[in-house]
Amino acid sequence: MSYASFTPQPPCALILGAGFTAGAHLEALRRLGIPVAGVVGSDPARTGAVAHRYGVRAYPDTWTALHDPTVTVVHDCAPSDVHVELNLAALKAGKHVFSEKPLGVTAHESRRQLDYARVSGLRHGVHFTYRGYPMVRELRHRVRSGDLGEVRYLRGHYLQDWLLSPEDYNWRLESSAEETRALGDIGSHLLDLARFVTGLEATGVLARLSRMHPTRYRPAGPGTPQVPFDVEAEDQATLILEYGPDVTATFEVAQVYAGHRNDLSLEVIGTRGSARWQQETPEQVWLAQAGHPDGVLHKSSLLCADALEHMHYPAGHPEGYADALTNGIRAYYAALSGEDSSYPTFEDGHAAALTVAAAARSHTERRWVAIRDLEPRSPTPPSRPTPQGAPS
Repeated sequence: MSYASFTPQPPCALILGAGFTAGAHLEALRRLGIPVAGVVGSDPARTGAVAHRYGVRAYPDTWTALHDPTVTVVHDCAPSDVHVELNLAALKAGKHVFSEKPLGVTAHESRRQLDYARVSGLRHGVHFTYRGYPMVRELRHRVRSGDLGEVRYLRGHYLQDWLLSPEDYNWRLESSAEETRALGDIGSHLLDLARFVTGLEATGVLARLSRMHPTRYRPAGPGTPQVPFDVEAEDQATLILEYGPDVTATFEVAQVYAGHRNDLSLEVIGTRGSARWQQETPEQVWLAQAGHPDGVLHKSSLLCADALEHMHYPAGHPEGYADALTNGIRAYYAALSGEDSSYPTFEDGHAAALTVAAAARSHTERRWVAIRDLEPRSPTPPSRPTPQGAPS
């Protein structure tokens, strides 16, 4: 499906950032037929290379890009520590915003963005990729329709190994303890997935965060020894969560577990059965129900209507990460054109940030923390900006 089917005058996108995620968004926009004005990143050389590859403009700076009158939608694919600055600047410039997660590195940052977005009259979205998989939609349908009975427990993990070595380097490694690293980065995906599938809101958390390497090494240039630095934020987290009085979850997040490439898993356990989805086998849902043999549901034409809407190829034709990402962007632009389309908003991004913040406090204070206690006080609402390209 191309964007041309949504509206004869499609909006025009701007990409902030020039890394892996920016390229993924550009590919998805190209698949959907959504025009892209250009890209801007912190490194002019990389910005130019990405712009040349996709045939779009390389903006000289962020201010120029955000004030281009042809731009109506901003995709924030920059590092998370500048999301609050860039997203607020985009909203103030009257642009709709589709931001990568996490929305902010603290709950205060995500709250600021949510408050501004609410009064702006602009569309605000957060890219939680894994909502876009057809079998996640099937799992959600099974849980919400009562196939598993009443939900009692959740088990989940998001495990990676790309930061296993102390010589592995990424800008995320220099996060502060308050910002968190693994928990805020990939843990936000797991928290959102559980919330999306079950419809339950986390109410309390007990967490332990840890670091495999207290010292890591920063590249210093060709032929120069790497520079050691002390690590503040975690690369592993273990969480026990309460979802009200009746549901308990155990979650584990890590980026230093050898052999785990992108191992995201969520299992929902109810009074009559259990179901589990795993990202590395994304076209299957394992299902066990009382009185029936265990089974594996495969992507097929027999799934629920919501899952079928997220399928674009027949059974036996694999769909994965790029397709899920495209589904998320498709839903956002469908809503932008006036269709009744659901997608994660800044509210969902803030919900994840609150739970991450509560987990960090739980670790520091060695106690259970009520998530509502982490809700920042809202500032005075700002004046409403003038949106560009808003649906009539």
